[in-house]
Amino acid sequence: MISSKKILVIVLMAVLASSVLAGTSSLFSGRRSPSPSSNTQQVDINTQLNNIVDFCMQSLPNGIPECDNQLRDLVNSLCNDNRENLDACNDGRVNQYYNVRAEAAAESQ
Repeated sequence: MISSKKILVIVLMAVLASSVLAGTSSLFSGRRSPSPSSNTQQVDINTQLNNIVDFCMQSLPNGIPECDNQLRDLVNSLCNDNRENLDACNDGRVNQYYNVRAEAAAESQ
């Protein structure tokens, strides 16, 4: 049985991914300058991503498999899509998550 935490992480990641796809499609639709709606979308993506990172951080030191397997790729993908101004691209929390997970794995051996 999937726990409610796992379902929440999966849903949040799916929502964030769909937001990114919508933002990417509007970016390539020919807009030259950011519109107020794209700025709002950027803020929404940042908020959703912060919620996912916060959720993963709260699961430490045990972690959650979905965070272990997807968090870094998700953040890297967003940061590489010209969204360097997202908090998760610069605040180091994703690296901190994986460092704590590696320490916990080393201690359990």
